[in-house]
Amino acid sequence: MMSFGCEYKRRRWYVRYVGESNGAGPVPPALPIPLCRCGVQAEVKQSRHPKTAGRAFYVCKWTFDPMPAAPCDFFQWIDGPDKYDPKIRLFPYHSIEVKSYHQFRRWVPPPPNPPRMTEEEKQKAACRRVRDPPMCKCGVPAKLMCPNLGDPPKFTPFFRCSLKTHVSLL
Repeated sequence: MMSFGCEYKRRRWYVRYVGESNGAGPVPPALPIPLCRCGVQAEVKQSRHPKTAGRAFYVCKWTFDPMPAAPCDFFQWIDGPDKYDPKIRLFPYHSIEVKSYHQFRRWVPPPPNPPRMTEEEKQKAACRRVRDPPMCKCGVPAKLMCPNLGDPPKFTPFFRCSLKTHVSLL
């Protein structure tokens, strides 16, 4: 699938890939890395198009050059429709960044948030934190301060440097 044109708008190149939304197109093997029409090895990007989000493709490394001598419109899919993942569109995107095939790292979704801690897990974590307090910036173990022991407590317990001459709140 090839791109059939580029257009120059406001000092930036905007590339139109004619076949990018066609998710069922042929998929040649990823290696060897193809040469584009310029004679240079193609670079890799990952699609953000709604119908092909997450799929990787080869593109000419000069496609995003602001003033190319002869714009090249090379475009070729690396992987198939099984790599489609619309969640990629929720994360930051660098539109002009292209990488060589060997530097390219496929975007994968982050792991889901862990389940909420149970009360028993919270108690164990609190005991571990008191048993192994954090270190102060000066390198001395911090001390847990509980300024108000009244009922109900009016202040949140906090860690403080255990040296009397050094004041540092953690």
